[in-house]
Amino acid sequence: MSRPRMVCLAFAVAVLGVVVSAAPAVAKKDGFKTSRPAFLTQGEIPGVQITPLLTVGDQVGSYRFESIPDGISLRRKDHNRVEAFVNHETGKSPFPWNINGGNTQDNAENDFDNSQLSRLMFNRDAEVLRGSFAITSPLGYQRFCSNYLATWRESFNREILFTNEESPDYFLRQENSWPGLPIGRPDEREAGLVVAYEPHSGKQRTIPGMGRHNHENSVPIPGYGKPVVLSGDDTFTSGPLSAVGTTPSQPAQSQLYSYIAKSANDVLKDRGDLWAFVSDDPAIDDYYDFLPVPGGTQVSGHFIKVPRDIATGLNPDGSETHAEDHGYPEPPSDGTWQPEPRYQGPSPVPGVDGPQWVLNHWSDVNNVFQFVRVEDIAYDKRPGMGNVVYIADSGRGRRPDQSLDTPNFRSTNGRVWKMVFDKNDPSTVTSLSVFVEGDDNPVKTPMEIHQPDNLETTPNGLLVTEDPGSSQHFPADDPAGTTARLWYAPIANPAAAQVAAKVDQSEDGRPGNPKTDVDGRAPGNQGAWESSGVVDASRFFGPGAFLIDVQAHTLWLEKAPGEDNFAPVGPDFMYKREGGQLLLIRIPGG
Repeated sequence: MSRPRMVCLAFAVAVLGVVVSAAPAVAKKDGFKTSRPAFLTQGEIPGVQITPLLTVGDQVGSYRFESIPDGISLRRKDHNRVEAFVNHETGKSPFPWNINGGNTQDNAENDFDNSQLSRLMFNRDAEVLRGSFAITSPLGYQRFCSNYLATWRESFNREILFTNEESPDYFLRQENSWPGLPIGRPDEREAGLVVAYEPHSGKQRTIPGMGRHNHENSVPIPGYGKPVVLSGDDTFTSGPLSAVGTTPSQPAQSQLYSYIAKSANDVLKDRGDLWAFVSDDPAIDDYYDFLPVPGGTQVSGHFIKVPRDIATGLNPDGSETHAEDHGYPEPPSDGTWQPEPRYQGPSPVPGVDGPQWVLNHWSDVNNVFQFVRVEDIAYDKRPGMGNVVYIADSGRGRRPDQSLDTPNFRSTNGRVWKMVFDKNDPSTVTSLSVFVEGDDNPVKTPMEIHQPDNLETTPNGLLVTEDPGSSQHFPADDPAGTTARLWYAPIANPAAAQVAAKVDQSEDGRPGNPKTDVDGRAPGNQGAWESSGVVDASRFFGPGAFLIDVQAHTLWLEKAPGEDNFAPVGPDFMYKREGGQLLLIRIPGG
């Protein structure tokens, strides 16, 4: 990986023990905006305006904007001020990590901090007035992904911000959260929790009953007079296809869940129920059963209740549940399920056993619909259309030369689903179909969507960010290459989707740019950064305004050797601090 140093960062840059000081970017009395250039540039839609607001390392008083910004939610503080809650998708649990990798650049996906939630105050000119952390690193949460602020619009009588752990790893709920040795110690917990934060009181708590899975987001949908919160399993693995032209034995491992409670208070006290989506047609029960053609497959469905102990992932004594507690088989050790990264025994490496495996196996037994990798969720904000929900599925990014792929067992670029709920019954789905299709073309098709990630609806369309997988990365000098993008898909004609903005990776030391990162490495491939966290800001900053962030994965601002917990002697990994940016974008007609 490769990232240049940003010359006006607020923190020191540690290069294997060598510290290079950088001038701080400090807030003015009347508000602050970053001095760094924008990490986004205009796409195909004319008139788009982009303003960078905060860059990783910028300092506002004692607050420093941290790395890997992701989910964003907004609330009005008063007539002149707006609060933004920004996730930081950091974690001391590695992503990924190879026990034999050692202290190398390729084995360095450990962050300096556990996940945090920034609370930022903006004035009407989108200048930062102050910042703090609403959720801090010592709490030990891992990889907060998207977030959502539930309000009266979704039948919540108090504001509750849901933030979510996108991680399958075991760790300790403390500052020194990983590696948690020896494996299996009683105070270890598996990630994948929903965390509820109350802006008015500043209190936070976990809600295990909302499902122990790899959470991307938890999004309430309106219209039912009670909380109905959707979430998806953003799994990192999926099973192989058994043979060409045959049904895969375990083609996908991602499910869609709904948590239904009587009130916001019952949500906070975890007195709701978790439900899982099942197709009404057993022959159409996974991602690959939908042919990659416009206007193709459609199916109705319903939600079935998940047993309480499987939803929470907890045994009656409060311990983490495992396969043997339910008479389930051990998770596979062939790589089709998340392997245990700390395992030091003989091959094969066992899959991680725990609440996530138990919930996944229960879904297989009960024929729950299997997506490939559910990302963000957004409901239609047109009047009376809140029962229409859009679901990003980043897919698997398979190349067409992988022989096990056939036209209907292929996932090249991912897709966005459209799910229509019965207006009177949130457990009934009248239709599931493909809204934006990416799998009708091979990977690296320039004008095809590349692994859709975060979503936001507008009065007329859908905004979709991209998190391109490694199969969608282009060499820096590839004239046909593209960086991650922000798409605008008209609801009336999603096939007419256009690129509103593109990630600009020029800070990453492109040829002719003298900037280098802390190691002087070559720049990362186009597509190595992702666009993320888009949210409608028009109520606060005017028509067509959105906040969005960029995760600059190959732009390393700081690094340091990790701990020595495993043989052989020496650091096992490398800590890193990535670059990133929060921006304001204005899209005409958006």
